[in-house]
Amino acid sequence: MRALGAELADAVYPRRCYLCGCAAADGLACEAHALPEGLAGPRCGTCAGALPTAVPDRALCAVCRLRSPGYRALLALADYRAQPVCRPWLFALKYGGRRDLGLPLGAALGCAWRARAPEPWRAGALFVPVPLHWRRRLERGHDQTRGLVLHAALAAQVPWTPALVRRRATGVQGGPAAPSRTANVRGAFAVRGGSRRARDLAGRTVWLVDDVVTSGATVAECARVLRAAGAAAVCVLALARAGGAQPRGPAAGDTGPPRARLG
Repeated sequence: MRALGAELADAVYPRRCYLCGCAAADGLACEAHALPEGLAGPRCGTCAGALPTAVPDRALCAVCRLRSPGYRALLALADYRAQPVCRPWLFALKYGGRRDLGLPLGAALGCAWRARAPEPWRAGALFVPVPLHWRRRLERGHDQTRGLVLHAALAAQVPWTPALVRRRATGVQGGPAAPSRTANVRGAFAVRGGSRRARDLAGRTVWLVDDVVTSGATVAECARVLRAAGAAAVCVLALARAGGAQPRGPAAGDTGPPRARLG
């Protein structure tokens, strides 16, 4: 009866691509907009930046060998440049007012976490979105990362909390008039709710949820703030990885190298 009901539902409400509305066998994306299942090519075991083809997958990149980024691992669905099929999804979500895409993209993130997150960082896991400044939220009409984390947490069966707040607006990362990426975000984030929220973070493995990670300066600063508030470890879960790690300064509070690797 369930199978018959599913067939009837497909006949009355055919499965459509969330992005363009064309037929989609999986009910998520059509063939032209199918999301990648993982990053292309060899990847740094910590920051997931692209490595030269001759370097083994999950080796550490030159930057991460010199200095930890402050988070233990980064898991992403796609490479922004090498797998451009992810770009229409991101543009529509961030700039096209398509808040409905938070459901399929967040669910894809949650499923990726369940399939690929290292076992040591599953216990006590907590999802935390990288916050958007209120002015940017007004401009876009919604906070795309909040929508992502809501559905990612549901798919992964992991609790989430809006533990961070963006205290000041920051310029476009890497823009012609912007300061260095690290200086641009330094001090821009704080723990929301003070000591009460810090108790929620104490001893937890926090997974920062973001849409795109480029240099990693934003998630590194968020990780610094979360560790200072008592988080045992911080990892990153993102829709896309763009570029590789940039030279970075000391990661305050980071006392050692990564203990596991994730491409």
